[in-house]
Amino acid sequence: MLLIDNDTATQVLSMADCITALEEAYKEEAVGSATNRTKSQLHVHTSDADKWYRFSSAEGGLAGAGVVAIRIKSDVLCWPTLYGQVRSYNYCMEPDRFCGLILLFRAENGEPLAILNDGVIQHLRVGATAATAAKCMAREDASVLGILGSGGMAESHLRAYAEVRPLRLVKIYSPNRQHREDLAKRMSREFSFEIVAVEGPEIAVQKSDIVASCTDTGEAVLFGEWLDQGMHVTTVNHREADKEVYRRLNRYVSYQSGHAVNLFTTSEDHRPRTLGGAGPDHDRLVSSSANTERFRFADVLLGKAPGRETRAEINLFKSEGTGVQFAALGRLAHLRCQQQNLGQDLPLEWFIQKIRN
Repeated sequence: MLLIDNDTATQVLSMADCITALEEAYKEEAVGSATNRTKSQLHVHTSDADKWYRFSSAEGGLAGAGVVAIRIKSDVLCWPTLYGQVRSYNYCMEPDRFCGLILLFRAENGEPLAILNDGVIQHLRVGATAATAAKCMAREDASVLGILGSGGMAESHLRAYAEVRPLRLVKIYSPNRQHREDLAKRMSREFSFEIVAVEGPEIAVQKSDIVASCTDTGEAVLFGEWLDQGMHVTTVNHREADKEVYRRLNRYVSYQSGHAVNLFTTSEDHRPRTLGGAGPDHDRLVSSSANTERFRFADVLLGKAPGRETRAEINLFKSEGTGVQFAALGRLAHLRCQQQNLGQDLPLEWFIQKIRN
């Protein structure tokens, strides 16, 4: 059994390989040979009224790949106001420390294969999923990318879109000037196309072919009045876009295994401000737009529904985290580590017992 940390995952996982692995996994899921258990989250109130403990888990299995994985997170959730906006912030034990693990098992005999840190894989799976959607939904000549956000998700989306579209300009906006400038400089050393930090979110969005909103905001940062014809839009969480965004859409494509199950230690009048993930209110918001066609990502991937029909349409892709994503990339990381003799060996007897459970 292997322990695969984030540094090792960085060595063995390329964005291109992750896009390929996830596209194969989504097609397997679409034809019924892969499955997910809907994400569940336990919310436990703490002694601080502004902080909640959250335990999150999601499972997925791939029959073709022969693996099952569960991704678990243990963190404290709070909502500070930073740079004039309410943010959703999580940590484990202390700020800027995080606990997320992926447990990978062989489906053929139940053998535990690996324990993986989820940080690098988490960013890769979101960016690679967005790129897989863009292959179907963005115009083939889409070359200008606008990004809202400057963290790990923003970097992952930039890398992913560069794999599937001929980018020539990337515009990055974050309310933190230093962060947006640092990301632009760092990515400019890696890519030959122009990458710039811009002074306002509308500058990043307007005149872009692809827009990626990659923030941890608890309120809207992307507004419908900024959208132009032909745009392909991706959001990390549904709160990022205002109602006008959904009214202006021609096509909405979603990938999720179902609404997250949220369980609480308190009554309904005392709950966290944001739970993470789309829910019934989001579905009603999308449905309220009479001009918007809705499709499942599975149908788009299998060619049963179009990802784009005209150059002028505005479309949006929204995905939720699923266990299948972590099973696919966990398997890929495990395979690459075996091939390259990387990862830390753990005695299998630590995890296998003779007492029937």
